Amino acid sequence: MRRVAHDSSAIAMSSVQLEGGPNELSGTVELAEMDEVIFSGEKIKIRYGNGYEHFETVPAPPATSGGEEPEPMTFRWVGRTKIAE
Repeated sequence: MRRVAHDSSAIAMSSVQLEGGPNELSGTVELAEMDEVIFSGEKIKIRYGNGYEHFETVPAPPATSGGEEPEPMTFRWVGRTKIAE
C-alpha cells in the first residue's frame, strides 16, 4: 500500500486520481491547483465549498515491468465534513 505521510510534498505537487465525491473533484486532478489540501497518514481532505471532502488511498495495482509511466495515485471518497461557523 502506498503511504502519503512520508512523501506528502511530492503528492501535493502531483496529479492524483479521485474516485467518488462531487463531480467537480472526480477524475484526475492537480492537487497544487486546489485552494486547500490537508494530508494525514493515508488520507487527504480537500476544501470544497463550505466543507472538506475526505479521501483515502486505494491500494496500488501490481507494478508492471514494461517501462510504462506510473499511474497517478488513487484516492477514494469516504465522506464530507462541514466547516464550523
